[in-house]
Amino acid sequence: MKKCIVASCLVIDKGKLLMLEHRKIGKWLPPGGHVEPGEFPDEAALREIKEETGLDVEIIGDDRIMHTDSLSHTLREPFAIVYEDVPYKTGPMHTHFDMVYVVKVKGGSLGGNNESTGLKWMDSKEIGMLDTLPNVKAVALAALKKYGKPD
Repeated sequence: MKKCIVASCLVIDKGKLLMLEHRKIGKWLPPGGHVEPGEFPDEAALREIKEETGLDVEIIGDDRIMHTDSLSHTLREPFAIVYEDVPYKTGPMHTHFDMVYVVKVKGGSLGGNNESTGLKWMDSKEIGMLDTLPNVKAVALAALKKYGKPD
């Protein structure tokens, strides 16, 4: 089975979380995608959110643990690291090691792309009833509980 490192963003705004309906998987997921060669997971998360939603975001959360390499890139710790067997509609199943970051909106304009069939802001009740992978639901609800206080 193919194994990949991916990064995703739990975008929280006004007590709701942004989810997208993934075209290839057929389930609701947070925006994200594969980490490209030479890219850090936090960079991939920010790139993917821009590509998939049009939003500019900033990583929030616990800043106590950060890593700096010899080129002075500071790697932010993810909110969670999730192991997922992803059932693509076509092609083989992939195993993803998902670096999940919690982010807030800084700008941009919300819009879809060709990888999703829908974008929707959801509260914890909607996420609890969502057709998604069980670990995605658990991490999304944990992030909303910790960071989802309405402004």
